Amino acid sequence: MRKRSLTKSNRRSEHPSSRAESGATLVEAAFVLPIILLLMIGTVEIGLAFKGYLTAGALSREGARIAALAGDDAEADCAILRGIGELATTSDLAKVDEIVIFQASPGTGTSTGTQNVAKYVGGDPSDCEYQSPDGSESWQISPKGYDPTGRNTIVGNDASDPDLELVGVQVKWTHNWLTGLPPFSGSFLIDEQTITRVEPEAFDQS
Repeated sequence: MRKRSLTKSNRRSEHPSSRAESGATLVEAAFVLPIILLLMIGTVEIGLAFKGYLTAGALSREGARIAALAGDDAEADCAILRGIGELATTSDLAKVDEIVIFQASPGTGTSTGTQNVAKYVGGDPSDCEYQSPDGSESWQISPKGYDPTGRNTIVGNDASDPDLELVGVQVKWTHNWLTGLPPFSGSFLIDEQTITRVEPEAFDQS
């Protein structure tokens, strides 16, 4: 009987220690779990933002590639926009605020201020008309200050010959944070641009 009593006493003495350890574990979990959740949320948010940068950059490069090939074609800008529409998903196009097709300065590579601004308003992304739009197109281009037919595609051997046209394609994209939890609240603008020289279509030997 005395042996059983001693065993019970030992078990009773172990209970407070076990409870203390359980309490300490709960306190530690209360500190660690929010940090883990914050790291997980941050990883997802930063990953999506990085994906936005990559997508906007890819659209800009695709537009510039087409601009180089389209040269001074009257529908060059629509070719650019259709190419971007083919590459982008519907979700991507919904995030694009505007696409700016501009003349770049040969010296600095920055915009000369001569530009066309296009906005996607929904529908078929291949639906574009530059010369005679009726307002129902999926791509609305306004203002039109950069006539595609005026882009220089002639290269010559005379120092007075103008350089081949430098064309830039700029994609402005609004990224909304997914969770809205600080510090990932609100939205920010992604601005990616690519500048290219148009492909020569003729050679002036004069």
